[in-house]
Amino acid sequence: MAAQTDTRAQIERYLLRLRAALGRMSDTEKAEILSDIRNHIEERVAAAPAGEAANVAETIAALGTPETLAASYRRERLMASATASGEPGLLLHATYQWALTGLRGFLAFMVLLTGYSIGIGFVMCALLKPFLPAHVGLWLDPPAFSLGFMSSLDHPGRELLGWWIIPIGWTVGPLSLIWTTRLVQWLIGRRRPQSDLF
Repeated sequence: MAAQTDTRAQIERYLLRLRAALGRMSDTEKAEILSDIRNHIEERVAAAPAGEAANVAETIAALGTPETLAASYRRERLMASATASGEPGLLLHATYQWALTGLRGFLAFMVLLTGYSIGIGFVMCALLKPFLPAHVGLWLDPPAFSLGFMSSLDHPGRELLGWWIIPIGWTVGPLSLIWTTRLVQWLIGRRRPQSDLF
């Protein structure tokens, strides 16, 4: 009886720390996560042949610290929100968090930064060309291209598009932003959630 009480106390201590680590999630979300983790621990303990107390300790150790597990759940929640909304700031935050976990996340983050930089660069060129016609455009300075503002001292190369940068910028810029957003939403949707791994 004392072993069973100690087992229950171990589970409750772990769940209490996990609840605190989940932070600002709603009470409903916390209750659902805690119920899932409790069921997982109890199923693993019931399925193992050795002593119950040892199984609880091993199962809890396999889950990781409550803080690490809570961070994983918060990251998954952020990924789901970013995928559903497509809001650029949220996507940037979500892909940055994903980049901290591995190479695929890092690549998704770089795709987002590159696509948004190109899109914003073209839109800014379209906006600024009427005001700074000699300094804004797409420049060829062999062997590289530059998009944006160049002072008269910086651009020994030649400007390629001239006034065409305005309609091209207003077309390519927004399309780049839209396609990048959709691509990153798709990449986030295709990844395997970490909370499914336990």
